[in-house]
Amino acid sequence: MAAESPWGKIARQAWADIQPFPGRMGLTWRVALLCALVSATAMLLKIPEAAISCYLIIFLSKQDAVKNCIMALGVILMASTVVVLMIPIINVSIDSPAMRLAVMFFASYIFLFLSSATPLGEQAAIVGLVIAFIMTLVTMVPVGEVADKGLLMAWKMACMPMFLMILFNLLFGTPSQTLVRNRIVERLRCAADRIEIQQASTAFNTLVSEGNDDSLQQMQLVKLLHLISTACSRWLSGATETSYRILIIAEALPESLSRAARSDLAVELRQAADAIANDTCPVLQVAPEATETGLQPLYIALQGLSQPDGGAAQPPRPRKIPLLAADAFSNPIHQRYALKTSAAAVLCYLIYTGMQWDGIHTAMITCYVAALGTTGETLRKLTLRIVGCLIGAAMGIFSLAFIMPHLSSVGGLMGLVFFGVLIGAWVSSGTERIYYAGVQIALAFLLTTLNGFGPSFDISQASNRIYGILLGIFVIYVIFTQFWPRSVINQVARQLNDALDALSDLSTLSRQDQQLRTQAASTAYFALGQAEELLDMVPFEPSRLRASADELKRVERIVEELNDLTGQLYMAEQDDGTIKERLQRLKSQLVTELENRRNRASSTYEGSPLDDGAYSDIERQLTRIERIVHVEKS
Repeated sequence: MAAESPWGKIARQAWADIQPFPGRMGLTWRVALLCALVSATAMLLKIPEAAISCYLIIFLSKQDAVKNCIMALGVILMASTVVVLMIPIINVSIDSPAMRLAVMFFASYIFLFLSSATPLGEQAAIVGLVIAFIMTLVTMVPVGEVADKGLLMAWKMACMPMFLMILFNLLFGTPSQTLVRNRIVERLRCAADRIEIQQASTAFNTLVSEGNDDSLQQMQLVKLLHLISTACSRWLSGATETSYRILIIAEALPESLSRAARSDLAVELRQAADAIANDTCPVLQVAPEATETGLQPLYIALQGLSQPDGGAAQPPRPRKIPLLAADAFSNPIHQRYALKTSAAAVLCYLIYTGMQWDGIHTAMITCYVAALGTTGETLRKLTLRIVGCLIGAAMGIFSLAFIMPHLSSVGGLMGLVFFGVLIGAWVSSGTERIYYAGVQIALAFLLTTLNGFGPSFDISQASNRIYGILLGIFVIYVIFTQFWPRSVINQVARQLNDALDALSDLSTLSRQDQQLRTQAASTAYFALGQAEELLDMVPFEPSRLRASADELKRVERIVEELNDLTGQLYMAEQDDGTIKERLQRLKSQLVTELENRRNRASSTYEGSPLDDGAYSDIERQLTRIERIVHVEKS
């Protein structure tokens, strides 16, 4: 059992996730410096809850300066609108605690629902947090000043860091076009390594599974804002699509390819990557006609990088994301998520106000930043937050005891915030697996050290805030494990559903529809990558929700086989609909079974590939998957 325990793998993965990678230190110091500036501004302008203002920076900051500015502008507009709308609501509810609770609950419910069912995501959740914070001010600010001083206080708390975030990113941020160019270079180099060593690295798998939509969205912003010339923008857009196509082809190359051919191809890819990194157009040394038949698609793609359009005849576009999820009102998961999180926040508010212990008000804030869709996701996030909270609290208490007594100015406090946040920002700049631990390290450190409007020496107030975080974590844990708990395996089923739909489309697209084929493959790889990440969360689930070991192994095998099938379908000719029919039948059987969680005696039956020479590689691959799922074929 010890050998089968997942925790050793989790620990090794966590260690790997905190290792440096290109761009990590740049993002880390920028977040830390911006938090130092935000804390100093809060002290000078007497804006309360500086730790929450800094939290917004840590939570929202990404590598892309353009996206950061747009995100910050969105938060400012939404927060400003909410504050204006809250004036009549506060006037109506100021004398009624029940009315205030109702406003807090229903406003939180609406915005948390929007965070789950729309692309607004984190921005909507932050607005829900701002509204709840405003309603708590009614009991903290003198009655005559609630409508002006209290609302202005909340507005400053949310918008001041966003204004600084915009200014900071305009001066020091990395623009979208630079990140896209770096991503193209990284893809070409990883493809070269994949072809040469015939084994996919972690970096290669990450690049494939992240899909292509994010890079294409970055290029849309670049075009919209005219950040670079039209010619350069056209080439980058095309090269983005072409470089992702090269990744897919590199994954699907036949194993029988000679070592010499692999070596030559790797050299070409690295030379192209070096040229692009130096901001020049790559030149292909070998003509596609002179290569082996199996390599022609890749050489043609490489040749496209030397063209003005980057290898894409038409400007590629990312998939359109609907403003509202198709199942927003039919699927209860969105309503249940909003209901559970809102209930947890209100319960924490009732606990600390009933105990007259406002020092632990961070319990309510924790509910908005700790809840996720499935129970496994939420419990993993809670685990990361507990670990991060303890580390951040230890850093904060050490600072209060040994560093803060030697500080006498806001400048000294800025230095302390910078170095404290630097540690948390390093962790949070990693993958989603450790992101929340880094956010919590920084938040717990800031909540401990930023009390009042200058250097603080009150350890009791700092400890109260840590108790509040732990209380919020406990309430979220109870509610999300006892009421409508959602197993990770159900969310995996949704991702497999998306992947199989994309593969069905891919099988029927003509080879001439290169962009649509690449988009379908990108969608499939992204969904399968999300499924793999979800399966990593299974150990955090309560045993009563957790799928059996056999079922998990079976699902992991299906995901692995579908990954292989994606590359094969991408390289294959257009199908007449037979493959699509089998994929749809497979989807119906697999997704229904996983969602209903039926235990089947045949769940571990693997079968074997067909030996009939009349079957293609794709048909044999499908047969293997069908036998794992145990679909009865006609």
